[in-house]
Amino acid sequence: MKIKVPTTWHDVTVNQYQALSQIKREEYKTDLSYTIAVLQILCELDTIIDLPLNFINEAAPLITFLSEPIPSERHTHVNCNGVSYEWIGSFNELTVGEALSIEQIIDLEDLTYALSYDVICAVLLREDGKPFDSKLFQENRNKFGALPITEVIGQILFFLNGGKLCTRGMKTYSIVKGSKGSTQMKSGKLRRLYYKIVKVVRFISGWRWLTN
Repeated sequence: MKIKVPTTWHDVTVNQYQALSQIKREEYKTDLSYTIAVLQILCELDTIIDLPLNFINEAAPLITFLSEPIPSERHTHVNCNGVSYEWIGSFNELTVGEALSIEQIIDLEDLTYALSYDVICAVLLREDGKPFDSKLFQENRNKFGALPITEVIGQILFFLNGGKLCTRGMKTYSIVKGSKGSTQMKSGKLRRLYYKIVKVVRFISGWRWLTN
């Protein structure tokens, strides 16, 4: 059995980053259970319970890059499945319908700031200057969710912070090995309220840029 373990942020996809954003260290009783949850996401495994414990010992040192900042260089173009896609130049190029497509999905799925990256990509990335096609939204969302997070995060942060690249508050992780034990992740009302406020503030920031 071959298991691919990411060793840099360049190996982490948008979907994986979004899943990692939901991992809260304080909600796990032990370092081991926390590390297992992170590895299951990064290695795209349903479970690693049946794998030898030595797998944790070998894999944990490889993902220490999670404690490092994510490279946030802005790429105006990204390549996906052999096709080149270009970011729109600014929010000024968005139509009302396109803006609503982002807002409605975020509200419908009650997404946090970090969970909306694939939605934003599906609307703001265009193939060879073609207009947004709502019929391709879900297909593009799935496709762009498989892109390396380093390919899109710089431009996304630029858009969502009113045209200014800002990496403050980006999630970093600390992966350590520990003893046996686990607990389920919980989502408290205060945390949900906090993310809702963050989402609104970020979105308003972007719209301020639109009107300038």
